[in-house]
This record gives sequence, structure tokens and C-alpha cells, in this order.
Amino acid sequence: MRMTNASSVNDMMMRYLLPVIFLCYLLGARGGDLVSIGYDDGIADDGLWVDNGRGHAVLFKAPSNNWTLSKVGINGKLNPQMDQGLFVLEIWDQDLNLVYSRADNPGSYFGPEMRWVVIDVPDLYVSGDFYVCLFEFSNVYLGADLSERSSRRSLVVSRNPNKIDNWDLHYPQNSTDWMISVLGYSPAPEVGIFVASGEDGVVVEVEAADADGNLADATIYVIDEEKEEVVWVEQMSIEGEQANLTFIWPRQEFMVTNGTDSIGPIFAANTMGLNGSSYQAFSAMNIIRLSPDLPNITGAAYFDQEGKLHALIDVFGKTHYLSAEMLKVVKPEASYGQYRKDTITTQERVTSLRFFRLSPDGGLSLYDPLVLARSPVHHHGLQLEMVAASPGSYIIEVDVSDSAGNRVSRFSEGVNIS
Repeated sequence: MRMTNASSVNDMMMRYLLPVIFLCYLLGARGGDLVSIGYDDGIADDGLWVDNGRGHAVLFKAPSNNWTLSKVGINGKLNPQMDQGLFVLEIWDQDLNLVYSRADNPGSYFGPEMRWVVIDVPDLYVSGDFYVCLFEFSNVYLGADLSERSSRRSLVVSRNPNKIDNWDLHYPQNSTDWMISVLGYSPAPEVGIFVASGEDGVVVEVEAADADGNLADATIYVIDEEKEEVVWVEQMSIEGEQANLTFIWPRQEFMVTNGTDSIGPIFAANTMGLNGSSYQAFSAMNIIRLSPDLPNITGAAYFDQEGKLHALIDVFGKTHYLSAEMLKVVKPEASYGQYRKDTITTQERVTSLRFFRLSPDGGLSLYDPLVLARSPVHHHGLQLEMVAASPGSYIIEVDVSDSAGNRVSRFSEGVNIS
């Protein structure tokens, strides 16, 4: 789809990768919007139909119980060699029982070129696993995403009785994803926000309630009204039907330094409320340049509560740097010297990071590169600092998300600090 485990560094990191927070901020579904679920990359590499009354199916997992399935997306085109008959779209539950079926004219949806079409279905409540099946009867070429590794959720099926059929196609199953998606929704959370100034900072009280009990997380963004940029982000993990949360913004903003140069405010986040790990207390999105002859990679840097760098992970899950302290936690039997030799790809005075600033209206922009000034043993000399925010007026945005993809935002009035 478009944990903390001591045996896996990457699994620990990927759950809290800061670019996910940014994508939720810019792209997350607002309350009431349809949420799309799919397992392909969106671009057809080929088109196939199957014969003998068989069809294509994709196994989906509902993001919450009683999730409302409203539409089905299909990437395909007409078979020009066929006199068009009908195609059949079916929804099956996890036990292969028929939930919904419709027959329709392929010419009403598909054309001579591969394209995405959306087919309305009556609102269907689905929970857990369910199947979307397309029996095209040679009338439609269904788009196929071909890659080195698939989701393993694409199947060949047949009806009467409903069953998973043999995969005897030209392309192997472990590298093929059918281009079928689903769109649906669930009740969005209800959110209240209360903001007041206190001795330790600006106190943000958040009340969240969700009718279907699938609350997921809450995030605050502190926005400098005059500069129109985000200076502080903090996120907490929540669950269940109701949550009462307290955030405290210490009237500070994030900066980063390599001991010689400093930049800020940068787009970073307090993520202690997500994972509880002191080595992942703060995260900052960046562009990694391992060396001048290698391409840029998007990633995130992780800092402890004192601001020391402890990890650098790219968006594909590859660990480029891990501190000796953190390695003792995730892999206590490992030798740091050997780990450094075998795994760490960053180099002192060679590798550079470009951090971001975030504007609610203008999106992300990049600072100049910061070179990693010291060796991995000394945390590359990179330090996240929290400095006093400039006097002025600030807006607090609160976003609450649920596991079904809804995101609800609330904004405070301007808060003045001096």
C-alpha cells in the first residue's frame, strides 16, 4: 500500500519516518473525503485478460470495522478484437461469499487506451479482508503493475462456486499487482481544541471522539503568522473512541547545527508521544547526499532528548547511520566497529544533509547543505537545538486522524508571545 522490534533496525525506524507526517499534513484525507486503497503503483505496465470464465481479484483489508465501500477504481482498456458483451464486478467477503454483483457494458467505462475508471457501488459495510473481483470475459484488458516484488494480493478467481483458481499466467504472481482499487469512508473524528498560556509554555488541550473507535494519532503544528511557516510539530499516538490530550509548546522552534553552521527554523517534530524512545525523541526530514557522485535521497534524521543525532534512515527503509548507543538497544550482540564497516554509508566531511522549512501555503523549501563534520562515533557532530521563538502571533493547528484515513483539522485564534 500506496514496532519496536529489537531484531530489526529498519522496522523500528520506518514506523516513525517523518515524511509520513508531512504527507499526512499536505495530502491526508479531510473528514468526509473518500479514502483510496490500492496496492499498485498507479501506472500500467501491461494489460491482461483471463479466459474460461475466470477473473482477476485483489484481496483488500478494510482500514476499520464497518468501513463503507463506495466506489471501485479499475485501470483497463477495451479489447478491440471482441464484440463487446458484458463484464461483471463482484465483491466477496473473506469467506468468498458474494456480497455484491453487477454486470455492465464495458464500452460505458473503458476506451481504446489504458486509463483509470471509477465504478459506483451501493454503500457496502466491510470489515477485515474482502475481495474485489473483475470477470471481464475477454472484453477488457485489466492493467497490471509489474515489479520485482508484488503485494501478493492479486489472484485469479472463478465463480459457481466462488474459489481462488490456479495462477497459470505469463507473468509470475510474486511480481504482478492487478490495478484495482477501492474508495470508501468511515465517520470522521470530532475534535475540540482549547489553548491557553502557562508558565511552561502554550498549553493545547485536545478532545477527540470517533464513533467507530479507530482513533490513530493527533498532531499539533505551531505556525508563525508573520513568517507564515511552521516552527514546531508534535505528534501523539492515540486509540479507541475518545482521547483527551495535552500538548505543551515551550515557545521554542527547531534549529540544527554541525558545530560551524546553523540553520532554522527547520521542519522537525517532537515524536516522543509516538514511540517513547529517547533516541527517537525528535525527527527531521531532509535530503541526504552521501557523496558528490551519488544522487540525492529523501530521508529523516532522528535525535535524542538532548539533540544528539542517533539515526539517519531514507524513505526506502535503508539505515545509513546508527549511533553506538542505539545499536546496543536494537542489536545488543553486534560490534559497533563491524556494524560501522558493514552498514554505515555516511562519511564525515563528505556526506551532507539539506533540511526543510515548511509553509502551510507554500509547502516545503530547502536550506543550504550542512556537512556532517565529525565521525559516526561522535554523532557526526550534528545537533538539534531548540531556541526561543521570535516574539509575535502564532496559530496552533491540531490534526486528528483515524485508521480509516480521515483527518480533521482545527485552528486556534492567534496566540501572542513576547
